Amino acid sequence: MPKLIRAGSILNVAKEIARYVLRLAGTIAGASLAVFLLIDLSIPGGFRAVVFPSGPRPDSERDQAIVDIFHLDQNVIHRWFSWMLDVLQGDFGFSLRAGTPVWELIQPRLPISGELMLVGVFATILVGVPMGLLAAAWSRRPAGQIVDAALGFSQSVPVFVTPLFLIWFFALELRWLPAASWVRPTNSPTDHLRHLALPVAALVLAEFGAVARIVRADVLRVLEEDYIVSAVSKGLSSRFVLFRHALRPASLGLLNIVGLNIGSMLSGAVVVELIFGIGGLGQLFFESTINRDLNLILALTTYLVVVFVTLNTMVDILMRALDPRISKA
Repeated sequence: MPKLIRAGSILNVAKEIARYVLRLAGTIAGASLAVFLLIDLSIPGGFRAVVFPSGPRPDSERDQAIVDIFHLDQNVIHRWFSWMLDVLQGDFGFSLRAGTPVWELIQPRLPISGELMLVGVFATILVGVPMGLLAAAWSRRPAGQIVDAALGFSQSVPVFVTPLFLIWFFALELRWLPAASWVRPTNSPTDHLRHLALPVAALVLAEFGAVARIVRADVLRVLEEDYIVSAVSKGLSSRFVLFRHALRPASLGLLNIVGLNIGSMLSGAVVVELIFGIGGLGQLFFESTINRDLNLILALTTYLVVVFVTLNTMVDILMRALDPRISKA
């Protein structure tokens, strides 16, 4: 019997992994196809007009080679399918503007954007959760209204306004932190942290309000449950009840909103990178869009989709671990 149970558990885990892999593959394929179609529809003449603004010369061997490489004599579905086959082999193609492999442009920028986003997510949680708990604990006090106002202010200020204020105050007025550029941690860990502080603060100020409001709402809902009332009647302190009994059930809503906010965090990171002059993927994405560099746009879209779906998958796994009822649903 234990062997059968163990085999059944392994089979369930394998099914879950297969489901997540299929969802990731389907999302990447759908996103890349959507980009292909949108570019082809939004540009007069499609991608062929981007590669050959004046039209290909029929007697040019170079132009014919480009037509063959990008399958420009085929329809958009065929071109997308050919691109997907190349990606599965690790080939993202060449940048039309730089004339170099796309991966060589992306690789040195991956650690920058990855660090900025991950640190931003964790810092947002570290700020948002305590603020949400304070808002719940002080919900009937005047201090709670002040906290609610701060959360509303965080949600109402656009993401491109906060970096400008931070640069003006901390870089220009106080001269505590640098206004722009980036220093790698291998060059100088201290300077790296100084250059990282303002971009992360900009992301946190734009996102912590949504996280804190969800925590506040879920904690207030959990505090009305019978077992919480019973714990309070036994003489347990409010702090103990809040952290020991109320926070874990309320964390499901927190994980859910974090998964949903990953998309806005990614888009916000693009704006933050541009304003602070950080040479990450956000700046590369902006330049590739302006230059209509299709292969680069597709590769960056694939990266964003992989990050978004992977982090949401991790959120799903954590939610199932915290609440086994989700696995049975």
